[in-house]
Formats: sequence, structure tokens, C-alpha cells
Amino acid sequence: MEIIRDILKVEELKGYEEKESLIETDLYLNQTEADVERILWTDGKIEILNSKIIRDKILVNGLVKFKVAYRSTEEKQNIHLLEINRDFREEIEIEGITEEMSGEVKAKLEYIEGEVIDERKLSLRALVKLMGKVEEINLVEVIKDIKEVQGLQILREKIQYNNIKGKEESYGFVREAFEINEEDPGIEEILKIQIQAYEKETSISQDRIMVSGTIETSIIYYGGDKLNSIKREFPFTHFLEVDNIDGDSKCHIDMEVVDGQYELRENLEGDFKIVDLEIKVKVLAKIYSIEEKEVIVDLYSTNKVINLQGEEIVIMESIQDIVDKENISKELNIRDIKEIYAVDGYASIIDNQYVEDKIIIEGLIDLNIYYLKEDVEEISTMHEEIPFKSYLTIEEAIHNPIINVDTKLEELKYSLRDNVLKIDGNVKNHISINKESRIEIISEIEETEINIDKKNRPSITIYMVQKEDKLWDIAKRYNTTMEEIILTNDISTPSSLMPGEKIIIEKKIDIDF
Repeated sequence: MEIIRDILKVEELKGYEEKESLIETDLYLNQTEADVERILWTDGKIEILNSKIIRDKILVNGLVKFKVAYRSTEEKQNIHLLEINRDFREEIEIEGITEEMSGEVKAKLEYIEGEVIDERKLSLRALVKLMGKVEEINLVEVIKDIKEVQGLQILREKIQYNNIKGKEESYGFVREAFEINEEDPGIEEILKIQIQAYEKETSISQDRIMVSGTIETSIIYYGGDKLNSIKREFPFTHFLEVDNIDGDSKCHIDMEVVDGQYELRENLEGDFKIVDLEIKVKVLAKIYSIEEKEVIVDLYSTNKVINLQGEEIVIMESIQDIVDKENISKELNIRDIKEIYAVDGYASIIDNQYVEDKIIIEGLIDLNIYYLKEDVEEISTMHEEIPFKSYLTIEEAIHNPIINVDTKLEELKYSLRDNVLKIDGNVKNHISINKESRIEIISEIEETEINIDKKNRPSITIYMVQKEDKLWDIAKRYNTTMEEIILTNDISTPSSLMPGEKIIIEKKIDIDF
């Protein structure tokens, strides 16, 4: 007996857990900073510095970068910015994970706030949600063929699965300089800068992935005794070098701005109107190919006893990969607004579910609105939530699909007219639909010299088909072949036997002369 084996490289989800962590710190003003009268807004950013998997846990080290804009009691430039970083360490418990597995941790800022304790001290709080996912890449040995065995009946099954080729993480750097418009006042201090990266297109060639996208920058600054806002977009291209991939490979890209530094420079007229940006973008690529292979899931001999050892394998099959972009439009009635400085926000998924042939995605857009009140000419902030729901029809019905949704808010625009703030933006949903299959395969085969005794069996057996009977199972039970049963009974549709149907099974004995 010659056994031909093959290796499948498959990925299995070992666990996913979320954990919320409250990060608190106090901020004391130094001697050069003006007294605090009122906090205008508090915002921040989370950076995951590193993560490590140990048994049953993911250890996470991170950083919350707090930024506070406040009004002081000074007459000249009474708006100031404070910054402070607070590190944190957390554990995400996931039972059954080990050091050999690979993990990914994402973070989301649930809320952030500041409180004035006195004119020289602020209390800051941020609620951080950590999302930990752990996967394991398994090398599964399967039997794909057997040669040189007489009377052997083999049941093969074609399986389709995601062949994981690897994960690649790298960092791209964008350096851009721009000058603000001539009619805009010079920049005295940048109070808020928000930078986002959006993937536009990805192409794969031999050993290389090219990712092109857009960097969007929104800035609120103080100048000319008032607040001002500017917005700029820049193209972004990044290459990842990955061995053993080609144009037939597929990949999932995740982009995140992890750092943004700026420097102000004077223009030819001596005004601080030039902004130098240096932006660090983390690009994570998960590369795979969709493979189809034939494996042996069962076998038997019509004349010899064969001992089998089975094994259950778990494979992940990619069903569909969808990028859906939807316009979100909302009108908000806001009274006593003189000027809108900026609107920023992010989208998050609350729930997704599969119903019949549709995926229903429910999410929420969190908006922060920075504006100037008309009567008192006081800077204020407002928080608004816009719910959204998306319906997507998929190509085929799937039993218990695994659905992953990544969402981003892109191309956010706003306009103000007659106390009505109109918000327009695009919600980009990247939906990955997978199916997890558990398949029983044959892992070991032992051929014996023990003959199957058929002498005491009747010459003809009448078998009544039971519910969920398959022709293979009946043939195996009586040590005959499916072909012989089909021929004897003139069966036209062997794949769909009817319960209660009578089948004739003839005894055949090998005679040695």
C-alpha cells in the first residue's frame, strides 16, 4: 500500500474577548502656563505599544495621549493647549490560548473627559475598550491518495479553504508641507490636529503588495484673535515585501495612523503659515489564497479488514469579501451658532447579523462639533450620535457564517445654514464572510491480512433504506461496492435515496483456485 499525503496550512480562531479599562491621571500646570478658567474640549489618542500572548492571557501595554484645550484668564490669546501621556497595562483573558499562537489587539476610545480641580490642576479620564483576537495556524497532514491496493473503495471529498500565506506588518512615513490660504490668519498655536488614513486600492504582484490611499488632515488653530480650521488631503502609497505571493493571492489591509508630528515655518512674508507634517502609518496585511484540494474522508476493502484512525480538522473557507460604501446624511438643528470650526468623528459597529440572504449591519457615528456661540462669542463643543443600518445581499445562502466587519468614516463634510448643520460622510464597511467547516478525515491506515468472512451471509439481502442513509454507507456495511448496488437495482439517482425504498444486495465471494 502506497499512501500519498499532503499538507494543509489552515487558520483557526482560538478566541476573541473585549475588555474595558478606565485610565485616569492628574495634570499639573507648570509655571509658564496660564491659569485654567474653563476646559473647551478634551480629546486623545490610543496607541498600543506592544502585546504578548501567554497561557490564557494577552498582555497589553499601551499609551493614552491626552490633549486639553482650555480658556485662560489672560486677555491676549486666552486659548491654550495641554498635552500629557499616560501609559497603561492590561490583561485580556482568553481561555485556551498559548504562546505559540498569533494575536491582534485593537483599541477604541469609548469616551474621554477632563475636569477642572483648580486653576492649576486638571483631572483626566479615558475609557478604553481593548479587543483581543487570537488565531492559530495549523499544519494539517491529510491523505489524498492510495495506490496498489486491490478491492479498496475510497471516498474523496473536495474541500475549499483559506491557505494562509502569512501576515506582514510595516510602517509607512508621509512627509508633506503645505501653506494655508493667503486670506487666513497666521498660526499662533495648533490646538487640535486629526489625521486619518484611508485605503483606496490594493494590488498584489510577485512578492509585493502595493497599498494606495489617502491621508486626511484636519487642523484647528488659534490665530488672528480667533479659532480657525483647515483641511488637507494627501495621496499615500506603501509597499510591503512578502515572499511567496503572486497576483492570485488575496489580502486584507488594515491601516492606522499611530503618530503625527508637525512643525510651523514662516513663509516668504514672515508669517507662520507653513505646516510641515510627518505622519507614521501602520499597515497590517493578512495574505491568503483560496485553495481547493481533494482528501480521503473514508475507505474500506471488499475482502480484507482495514483498520482506520480518523481525525477532525477545522478549515476556514472564504465565501465573500465585500467593500460597501454608504452615504450618511443628517441635519441637526443647532441654535445660536455663529461659526463652525470643525467636525470630526468615527464610526463603530454595534451589531451584525445574518438573516436569510442578507447581512444587517448596525452602527453608530460619533461626532464632535466645535463651534462659536453667536451671542457670547464663546467656544463650545457638542457631541452627537447618528445611528445607521446597512443591508447587504450575499451571493449564496450560508449556514452559520462567520462575519467580520471593519468600518471607517470617510470624507466627512459639513455646512451651516440658518442654524441647520448638515453632515455628510461615507461609511466604508469591509465585510469578510467566512465559513468554518469541521471535516472527519482519515489520518492513519493499517492494512491487515484478515479476510472478511462472507460465507454465512445470505445470497441476497433486501435492505430497506432508512432516513439519511447514503449509498456509500450501505455499500460499506455489506462489503460491496456502490457500482454493484447501482447496477443490480438500476438506480438512476444514487445521491438521493428515498426512505422506505428496497435495495437488493447480492453476495459476492472471491474464490481462490
